[in-house]
Amino acid sequence: MAPDREIKPQGFKNQLQWLSENGYHCLSSSEFLAHLTGAKPANERSVVITFDDGYADNWVYAFPSLKKFNFRAIIFVVTKFIQPEGKLRPTCEEGGKISDTQSAERASEGFLNWTEIMAMAASGLVEFGSHTHTHRQFDERRAYLNMNEELARSKKEIERRLGQWCGAIAWPWGQFSQDWVGLLLESGYRLAFTTRVGPNMPKSDPFLIRRFKVSREDTASLARRLWLYRRPFSAIYSHFYNLDRRIKAAVTGR
Repeated sequence: MAPDREIKPQGFKNQLQWLSENGYHCLSSSEFLAHLTGAKPANERSVVITFDDGYADNWVYAFPSLKKFNFRAIIFVVTKFIQPEGKLRPTCEEGGKISDTQSAERASEGFLNWTEIMAMAASGLVEFGSHTHTHRQFDERRAYLNMNEELARSKKEIERRLGQWCGAIAWPWGQFSQDWVGLLLESGYRLAFTTRVGPNMPKSDPFLIRRFKVSREDTASLARRLWLYRRPFSAIYSHFYNLDRRIKAAVTGR
């Protein structure tokens, strides 16, 4: 989310305002886990806002809007890419900007530093989860031999730096093997986010959390998606939607 992305800072702010005006509540990871296990089902107007990778625009653009509307979010960081402690970059409210996130996406300056991460964590509005340590493409065609180390290292680093429990992971590109669920449990994870779309109902699998990508700025599109995934029949829709994606990936190799 940045001025040169499909979701601009003002568009994100407009969407948060719409969520606020329509009575939506952002869940913390512990609240979401309680919902999924059925221990404490959440109100139907509950959402979880997530960001993957740990880009600097999360601090410069997203965090000020989260503070404005008092909304929580989870940022899944690639611990290898996080920059050392340093100065807090000015946020957009302070005149800060990132003019070209496209070319700087994988450059060191394109990622958060630990000082910014600690400031967001201290606010109580942002939690940090693992997006693995190296962000390798973990699919079954490229077997990864040290998954235990990959999972444990990122979790340990986040917890050491922030002094907070890190119990959630988002798989890079949504690619994962069911065999890795046992490794998550061994490492102390309790939530795993995918890129599959669909509802997350009480008694849903906490290691198969579904999400949808917000790729349009208009609030009407967001409202339609949220309406759909509050309905029981959305599970049927999402099954065929994900099936179509898997067939496309098998045919194109992507």
